[in-house]
Amino acid sequence: MPAPLLPPVYSLQAIAARADPLAVAIAAAASAEDGSFFLAPRPDRLDCAILLHPEVPLPAALWVVHVAMVGLGDAIGALAPPVVAVQFGWPDRLLVNGALAGGLRLATAEPELPGALPAWQVLAVTIAVTAAPDGAEPGLRRDTTTLHDEGGVDIEPTALAESFSRHFLAWVHRWQEDGHAPVAETWLARAAGYRERIDWELPGLSLHGRLLGLDDEGGLLVEADDGHRAVSLAECLRQPSWAL
Repeated sequence: MPAPLLPPVYSLQAIAARADPLAVAIAAAASAEDGSFFLAPRPDRLDCAILLHPEVPLPAALWVVHVAMVGLGDAIGALAPPVVAVQFGWPDRLLVNGALAGGLRLATAEPELPGALPAWQVLAVTIAVTAAPDGAEPGLRRDTTTLHDEGGVDIEPTALAESFSRHFLAWVHRWQEDGHAPVAETWLARAAGYRERIDWELPGLSLHGRLLGLDDEGGLLVEADDGHRAVSLAECLRQPSWAL
């Protein structure tokens, strides 16, 4: 597959097609430069990771997950026809027409001192564009889908990598300039079940109640039967809530 044309702030790092970009980027974090874009050249999916050097301490740095998700929403929207409805599932899942099409993973270096900046973060993105050549037949897993299966038949992984790299960069700049409020507003506009009752089972956590919004640390605000509660973003990112 052709290499994507990325904005100059990124440094493209091609890796093996079946390598895990998250693991490769973590291994290179001590020596690689900020903006290194590790891409596994797969014909069936976007599978990449970006090395970042946060400019804010934890937990504010975790907002990059929401920033990336709204960037993904815009990136797919720029390429797909209107029938491809993109939504976000808390905290790291991308849904297309109600089914799982991919998600995010985040690894962050633990700061040595409280309030210090993390030495690095690695943001990984996986989006199913077409069915994997060695995967199950379409429709056998009702909870998962691909962009092609939902109507985005002209989308290719290279074009999606290019679109995501641009839209993510634009949202990072807006986040830096305007804070997290516009990110939260845009995330909630695509949030699955926003202001509705949700019943989500995540690793180590059951969520039941009405989804109200995001708190200042990017956590989820839920109106449960026993009152309002905030769900920590940091806790929910310890392991992915999705699998393709």
